[in-house]
Amino acid sequence: MEKYTTPDMRESLDSLDSSINVQNGESDFGRFYSMNVPFQVTLECCDGSDSEGYVNVVTLSFEKAVLYQESVAVKNYSYTKNAPHYHDFFEIVIVLEGNIVQRIEGKDYLYSAGSCCLINRSLRHLEHYNSKSKVLFIGLSPDFITGLFNSALTSLIPSEKEICNSTIYHFITDDLKNPGKRAYLDFIPAYQNHRSAVYLHSMAETMVQTLLYPKFGAFYQICGLLCSFLAHLSSPQFYHCTDIRLDTNSDFLLFSRITRLFEESDGRMTRTELEQLLNYSGDYLNRITNKYTGKCLYDYGMTFCLKKVAQCLTETDESISAIAARLKFTNRTHFYSLFKEKYGVTPKEYRKMHS
Repeated sequence: MEKYTTPDMRESLDSLDSSINVQNGESDFGRFYSMNVPFQVTLECCDGSDSEGYVNVVTLSFEKAVLYQESVAVKNYSYTKNAPHYHDFFEIVIVLEGNIVQRIEGKDYLYSAGSCCLINRSLRHLEHYNSKSKVLFIGLSPDFITGLFNSALTSLIPSEKEICNSTIYHFITDDLKNPGKRAYLDFIPAYQNHRSAVYLHSMAETMVQTLLYPKFGAFYQICGLLCSFLAHLSSPQFYHCTDIRLDTNSDFLLFSRITRLFEESDGRMTRTELEQLLNYSGDYLNRITNKYTGKCLYDYGMTFCLKKVAQCLTETDESISAIAARLKFTNRTHFYSLFKEKYGVTPKEYRKMHS
């Protein structure tokens, strides 16, 4: 994505008339931000340097566009001082490149490229940059997101109403009806979603271009982009979504991510693949899995694999050897041994019992 430096955007941070205002400054609880526009987009690009590096920040709404530069040391100051913020709008955090650490209610969570989270209006959080990264923040006012949902509810196109069955819809409407709960939605790309980064970059590029150079219909174009993005996040084909409440342990969040990836891959995901997708060492992932299941990564993954075998035996006419081959078993004896250990009978007997 290009770095835009149009003259009318060159404003110093000291004189910045932002669309987001600090209501009560610093407190023991943190900063509270109030947004006075329907929505706002902020793109932050960290150059990957140490504390002497910098972060380019462009903040966009239909009312104004501002570009400024901040040192990594200043950007991370709040993180080191544990000074989080919360706000009167919903915020979607989208990691386009690299990794960031989100400190949410005092707990640290690693977010890598392609992952996202949706923060509600009561959750305290802040971001920490320690490597080259690019992050898009989308702020949505309650009135604006309500308008998008109401349009879907009254749409003449039946498929538009599907968003109202999504976790995103229920998460946001629940917060609007019962404010005060500290919660967020965690999104990780589905294992088969190889083009997640391409889609996110395309969406971000179009959104930034539309806000920088608005033409007739720009507002509706932004609304359409946001609706498409929310629908994309809501699809299990593209993302795994987990509803996280304040009392959720950070280890359990990582365990839930491991579980979802095993579910999607029928347990056939290697430790190396998990390391690459979750950005944690295999040893650490193994400890987390053992903590919640008493099993190592391999054995935990095998429970999903054998579950798939049992499903195929009862729901298809596929031969046992074909099922074993499709699920990557190369040793027939080992396959039969594992299956009988879990279900107490051989695959042939299991099929006969459940036919």
